[in-house]
Amino acid sequence: MNNINIDALITNIINNLMHGVWFYYLVLEVKHSRKRTAAISAAAVVLTQAVMMALSVCMRAQSVILLYLCGYVASMLVFGGAYVFFMSGSEPAKSLFTVSTYYSFWTLIYLAISMATHTFAGAGNWAVWGLRIVLNLGSLFLYERLLKQKLMRMYKEIRIGYKTAAAVSSFAFFVMTIVIFYNQSVKRYDLLHMAMIFSASSMMLVIHIQLFYYIVQQDYGSRLKQMELHEKYLRAQVNSYEQMEQSARQTRHDFRHHNMIVAEYAREKDYQAILTYLQEYEAREGEKYSVDFCSNHVVNNLLVAYVNRARQEGVEVNADIRLGETTEISDYDLVTIFANILENAVNACGRETGKCRLEITLQQKSGKLVFVCKNTCTAEIMFKNGIPRNQDRISVGIKSVLMSVEKYDGSVSFDVAEGMFICRIILNNATRKKIRGGGRVSC
Repeated sequence: MNNINIDALITNIINNLMHGVWFYYLVLEVKHSRKRTAAISAAAVVLTQAVMMALSVCMRAQSVILLYLCGYVASMLVFGGAYVFFMSGSEPAKSLFTVSTYYSFWTLIYLAISMATHTFAGAGNWAVWGLRIVLNLGSLFLYERLLKQKLMRMYKEIRIGYKTAAAVSSFAFFVMTIVIFYNQSVKRYDLLHMAMIFSASSMMLVIHIQLFYYIVQQDYGSRLKQMELHEKYLRAQVNSYEQMEQSARQTRHDFRHHNMIVAEYAREKDYQAILTYLQEYEAREGEKYSVDFCSNHVVNNLLVAYVNRARQEGVEVNADIRLGETTEISDYDLVTIFANILENAVNACGRETGKCRLEITLQQKSGKLVFVCKNTCTAEIMFKNGIPRNQDRISVGIKSVLMSVEKYDGSVSFDVAEGMFICRIILNNATRKKIRGGGRVSC
């Protein structure tokens, strides 16, 4: 083996080792333990190096550029596949965005080294090796100190916008790859060439800055929608409390009139009339006040608001609520899930022309919270991958439900059967406590 091949082999080994270290630290939502993640990253290094060795033997008669291109693609597929499918616990779109962003950044390092040392595929020397190690480890140090914690918070809090960002980032990486090969074809680095390389690199950086901004803005829009939903829910609760207060004032005002009726029956010794009147009085007063659905105040108030709204619109409501405190599920997520589903159900009933029905079931079973909502539906519903779509897109409310359910390793299913739209949601880690109140309610 000549010196050029040995130098190229050492360069390739350094590349793969740097990839292995980078990909281990890039995992923001781990799928396995750190030890197993390190083992997967090491396996990717070994596999990539084995593929490169096999390519160098099989393509000995081919051009060095073609060999480099095959090794470049093999490295991208092996490390990218290992990260997306085995190392990262994030959804594929988020993982792919991370991989494409890393490779776009890595092309900048590679391009800078190539221009500084006038080397490319099939060549390597101490300057190349030193620059690769220093630039990679230096960038990794800055990433760990300055960026990783911020990116980790963004990863956990922001869950939308990654598909578009991953597509744009992958395209930027493809463009930078073309720039690298173009740089190899140029024999002399004049001012125009340097300006083009600088412009392409700057464009790649600006694109990724804009992509991160886009993701944050997408999440901001989603959160704003949820804040509006929570505000609507709170307004409904305030209206409910005002109605209760008005009913209480009316009861106090009319109480002496009721006493007069009861006293008159008592003077006439018509005890059956007294019992009948008191029963009717109790039934009428009971209609003025909200039903106690469950001991969970947030869920109870939410159900009161939407059940009252449905009743006002003439919808028949049947509810079977058996829920205690759910300490493992945040109130914010409960409102996000239930308010979105119930609002969609009540709105759907409002669009129907005939008699409508709303059925709500909410129970805790073996550490799981099971929520089923059914509403009358005669309209044609479009589904894609089991998710209802509105004008060829998933509504913001449904996206919020899906993201909130994902936090608790839950599941969501939608279906239409026998004239009813059915939504079933299961949340895990719902700590079961003593259930007070609740039960079946029909109105």
